[in-house]
Amino acid sequence: MRAIDRCAQTNRWRHYATGEKLLLALGLMIISLVSVGWAGQIGLLIATIALMKAGAGLRFRDIFKAARVPMLFIVTGTVAQLVSVRMTGLVPTLSLVSGDAAYSACFVALRSTVCVSALLLLALTTPLSSIVQLLQRIGLNAEISDIAMAMFRLIWLLLDCLEAGQQSLAARLGYTNNRRMLRSNGLLLASLLPRVLGRAQRMEAGLAARGYSGRLNFISVEQPASTVRLVMISCLLGTVAVLMWSFP
Repeated sequence: MRAIDRCAQTNRWRHYATGEKLLLALGLMIISLVSVGWAGQIGLLIATIALMKAGAGLRFRDIFKAARVPMLFIVTGTVAQLVSVRMTGLVPTLSLVSGDAAYSACFVALRSTVCVSALLLLALTTPLSSIVQLLQRIGLNAEISDIAMAMFRLIWLLLDCLEAGQQSLAARLGYTNNRRMLRSNGLLLASLLPRVLGRAQRMEAGLAARGYSGRLNFISVEQPASTVRLVMISCLLGTVAVLMWSFP
């Protein structure tokens, strides 16, 4: 989460409007979902990675770190689809599925990879606060958005307390062997919840001291949505869709 938020705050597209990046990411995802050709899916994947690298200026290492968990899920699901389990008496036997089933499983994995890449394009270029502000402008209830941001902030508090506790235990030789490691982790987990609640109470007091009236407001550094850029993105997506339809 730290790496994703750092990329979202420091990339080249940080000052562009959230709506423009959302249109691009959703457009790529929709095109991938309606496409049925291998070449088009591979082209979309390459284009999405190129946009993240050359356009937003993200490093391949950050993209790989952000994609590790969803890609592991996709690989695991694909392997499960490629294997068939049959019972021979009381003994289970494994066998590979037919060629058509394997073809479909691999294509679904490729399409899922493209869709995940489109979501990462949005997540790695747009902070959560900007997305919430956009949702508020289009009608999201203010209480729901505030709860989402408060939970997001609590996650950061939890990670900060966990990291500080681990550093403190490591400085006191709490991880020199397995027995001490288990004991240290137990002490850390036992003290984590009270520390997080204490930090949360201080955060609430700070909000009240700054005139919190029931709604969280954020300073936006984004430019207003440009009609020219929106038209360019729409034309780009339309061109890609026509090419994928013409050359499946």
